[in-house]
Amino acid sequence: MTTVANVKQSEASHFYLKDGTPFYEVPYKDPTKGMRKATLADARKVNALPSVTTILRILDKPALTRWLIEQAVLAVLTTPRLDGEVLDVFIERVLLVDKEQDKERDAAAELGTKIHAAMELALKGMEFDDTLAPYVLTVMAKIRPMGAFINSELIITGDGYAGRTDAILFNDATKTLIVLDFKSTKKLPKASYDEHRLQLAAYGNALPNVMGEHIETANVYISTTEPGMVAVCMNNAESVKRDYAAFKHALALWQHLNNYVA
Repeated sequence: MTTVANVKQSEASHFYLKDGTPFYEVPYKDPTKGMRKATLADARKVNALPSVTTILRILDKPALTRWLIEQAVLAVLTTPRLDGEVLDVFIERVLLVDKEQDKERDAAAELGTKIHAAMELALKGMEFDDTLAPYVLTVMAKIRPMGAFINSELIITGDGYAGRTDAILFNDATKTLIVLDFKSTKKLPKASYDEHRLQLAAYGNALPNVMGEHIETANVYISTTEPGMVAVCMNNAESVKRDYAAFKHALALWQHLNNYVA
């Protein structure tokens, strides 16, 4: 279960202007230094909207916290202490081992970014890096029967928030819009994580819905360790409604903690 973290929003966040223009960076006062990440203080000046992922960072992620603790414990247990080594030196050496694990995590994140970019190209019928085919083609085979491709990387603005969707499909038979989100992961989950469902529900409820289409969402988890292994977790219209109601509470809490309503 996802619970509330007792922290304020990180200063390094994503924001959008009311017209949907990304507000990720602002120039330094010294123009020779280039650009820096936009902060909440910058967002206040232009009344920018926080991104959905920025809002959901206020939610604690117990599974992630447990994993981080496990990694720290493993680093201690698997790093032998040298004879006569004082505790401070041992801890510093353990931290160096953990930095090597950080490199592995960075490499996995880089692979995830490449898979994401390849998925966008594949959805648009464009060529992509064929070394990523084992990841991409399996996903395409699973989502193609779900509906026709409508859009990808679409920026949406909702009531007090904004974001960018990975992909949108339309099932003509059921008159259903399906919002997709791609996540790369080492271990495939059996069901969508809470914050991922809330993220998609926020996107779905910000879509233009002039014909009264049903809104469904799907979290697509792509294994980075077993190419070709994919988990598609569907969230039906009723689930999306419940998740959106929960997201609105998270938004209200974010606004309260940061004393900011765009």
